[in-house]
Amino acid sequence: MQFKDITLYDQDTGEPFIFTAKEQEFFAKQGFTNVPRHSPERRRQLREERYKGKPIFNVSCASCHKVGKILQEPYDPKKVLCEHCFSAQWETYLEKHPELREQWPSTPLPDASESADNGYTS
Repeated sequence: MQFKDITLYDQDTGEPFIFTAKEQEFFAKQGFTNVPRHSPERRRQLREERYKGKPIFNVSCASCHKVGKILQEPYDPKKVLCEHCFSAQWETYLEKHPELREQWPSTPLPDASESADNGYTS
């Protein structure tokens, strides 16, 4: 797929920014389906605010190998799963153990683009 630079506008400030072809390629490889709502500088600032004073651990999903950051040290880094892969694995487990379905109702699989904002970020 051929990517081209496009101009987007920051959701908070309204300032225009360029969503480069290289960034678009990275987003596609990570499975993100939405364009960024903030400029790279604003994203960096928001990330710094979110993680300020907290230890950050770089991890890779054991299943899909997406790289992310979490705020709690993993017990076994080789067994860390992103939210999407965990949900898929949990659904498989519940299919094999239907008696648990009442206790643990099914949750919809997250959209790959949502994973960026709920603890497992790129």
